[in-house]
Amino acid sequence: MELKDKRIVITGASSGIGLALSKRLIKSGARVACVARNEKAMVNQFGNKAVIIPCDVSDPVQLDAMFKKAENLLGGIDIFIANAGFAYYGTIGKPDWEKDKNIFLTNVVSPIYSLQRLSEGRKEPLIFMLTISALGKMVLPGFALYNSTKFALDGFVRTYRMEKPGSIKIIPVYPVATRTKFFNKAGGKDTPVPYPRQSTEFVAWCMEMGLKTGARSVYTCVIFVLRCIIARVLPIDLLVQGFERIRLKHWRHKQDMAANRR
Repeated sequence: MELKDKRIVITGASSGIGLALSKRLIKSGARVACVARNEKAMVNQFGNKAVIIPCDVSDPVQLDAMFKKAENLLGGIDIFIANAGFAYYGTIGKPDWEKDKNIFLTNVVSPIYSLQRLSEGRKEPLIFMLTISALGKMVLPGFALYNSTKFALDGFVRTYRMEKPGSIKIIPVYPVATRTKFFNKAGGKDTPVPYPRQSTEFVAWCMEMGLKTGARSVYTCVIFVLRCIIARVLPIDLLVQGFERIRLKHWRHKQDMAANRR
């Protein structure tokens, strides 16, 4: 599919994968609406090359206003990319209703609501791409809350495919860890980053190719694809999980030491 002149909305566009993908889509000639909370960062990155819409996607009022503005300025939406994510690393910690609610609002409720919003009464074709994560297919210690949101999205996509109308195409994306500030936001500068790791530019290229080719799903790492196949018959994740448990224990020790020094 040719992306030139396609009307595309992408959330989480101010940094990481969203930033890299927005640049590629703009370069391809698409009409892009970039959405994120950090308006200044988007203005600095895109200037007048894209429609800039500040929005916290966990807030339904802001989300509805974003859709209205994007549809008015673009004249409609052909492709929606739900890329915004709530980063979290560490044990689940003390009871914190707001934290638990916010991670699910951002990572799960917002993309599902966005799809409902776009598909209601729709007759024209729609491509709905959403960034899930390799952690929608495997579990790692330190990511219990994050993992749970990604498993929820993966389950939603697999079930929705049996219900959706033919005019809607849904493309889940399963990137492995990327070299961004995502993990620093998740648990601080000492957060252990899982292996393997990829650049945001490569992941963005994979997503662009997924849109152009009409891929059913986008996997950005061959190693992870092989893991998904082998893990069906062998418990190969045990070694990785054991290694990550050691790293989590070390990270918690450093966090405790830092807290004691305050």
